[in-house]
Amino acid sequence: MGKALPYAGALLVPALAGTLLWTWADRSLRSPHGLPTALGVAGGLALTAAALLAHNALFREGGSIAAAVLMLAGLTAVWVEARDSAVRGAVADCVVLGEVKVTHHPTFGEGAPEARTLYHHTLDCAGGYPTDFSAEERIGSSGTAVRIAYDPAHRMDPVLERQNKAHGSPVVPASLLALSAALSAVAISREGRGEE
Repeated sequence: MGKALPYAGALLVPALAGTLLWTWADRSLRSPHGLPTALGVAGGLALTAAALLAHNALFREGGSIAAAVLMLAGLTAVWVEARDSAVRGAVADCVVLGEVKVTHHPTFGEGAPEARTLYHHTLDCAGGYPTDFSAEERIGSSGTAVRIAYDPAHRMDPVLERQNKAHGSPVVPASLLALSAALSAVAISREGRGEE
């Protein structure tokens, strides 16, 4: 019975922290009131700090550092995947204006990412936003009508309407948090063995 509470905490802290952080990240990105990005990130950091403090409180002898690191990685992945699961909430009908500017972004060195070419478009959109749009493809020449999906609170970059799809997945963060819980449980089971 003496270790029942730490075992329960080892399982519940990562699960609860991950669920709360996913909910917070999702709501802060989808809020129709335009929750400021700084407030969204601050809330996420506060939830993460509370989870790490709760994790640390489970152990008398410092616990498993690997479990804490995995929980931090899992909670970071939660934020990234929740962000990627968000879609832009508004669509604007736009017209490309003027010439499309092209910039080349070479990279150097072994293992560097591939060189990129960006096409910069000036737009005239119903509602006045966005006024410019950059992509790795030419979306049209002057006078071309395009539909751009955007976040009314401007927390995410605009994308073409056809690319406005959720692609976040909870699999990676859930795996990291489950591994953290397992390592925490192992650390709890080993506590006090050196004193026997």
